[in-house]
Amino acid sequence: MKRVRFNYWKLTAVVAVLAITIIAGGRPSTATKQPPLAVTPADLSSEERALAKYFDDFVAYDSECAKLGKQAVLEHIHINPVQAKSDDLKSRLPGLQNTLREIVKKLKAANEWDNLNTTVAAGITDPRLKVYLEQDNFKQLLEESSNNLNSHGNEISIPVDNLRKKLTSRTFSPYGDGADVQIVRTAYEAPAPMKFVSLRCSIGRMRIGLGIKLGRYPTGETVNRVAGACGENGTFNPF
Repeated sequence: MKRVRFNYWKLTAVVAVLAITIIAGGRPSTATKQPPLAVTPADLSSEERALAKYFDDFVAYDSECAKLGKQAVLEHIHINPVQAKSDDLKSRLPGLQNTLREIVKKLKAANEWDNLNTTVAAGITDPRLKVYLEQDNFKQLLEESSNNLNSHGNEISIPVDNLRKKLTSRTFSPYGDGADVQIVRTAYEAPAPMKFVSLRCSIGRMRIGLGIKLGRYPTGETVNRVAGACGENGTFNPF
């Protein structure tokens, strides 16, 4: 009899515990739901400055080569400075490619990558920019350049290489010191148009596109420089 009574009370206790558990489980949770974490907008100010600096230096170098090519007689002493600028631009190109990789990485992390083309297109008002930025996929341009921009480095030296090809004769030094002086005779020949968009044009378009993305519309001077860099078939036209 005692054993039956013990089992009865034991069973009653188990049932009571289960009932409390069920009731507690059925009540709505009073815990506060945490709002989704806000995504910080991509800070691309330093990358934009690096892109702008490289593009401006590239255009200045191209312009100097074009002006030298218009001289009646050109000596090595005139070519050497632009050769140094060409070498400098080449040495900086891998760093610029890394900058583009960082841009793509930051845009994706900030969830701003998918709608990038729409964002940039909405900010374009100049008809010329529509031509240079809307004719291609801006996202694709950024991503492809972040992977293979450095492979187009040989394009940088084309203007100065063409100047050096004009070294067609040797004359004796006018100073009577017996030294030979190599000269370049007119005129500068532009390189043949390339099938792909030129390096300078691509960098210029990315510079403007990124500026528009950050809410900084390019100046008229910048637009003109990009228009010159993206001349017919992407070849440079400084005038």
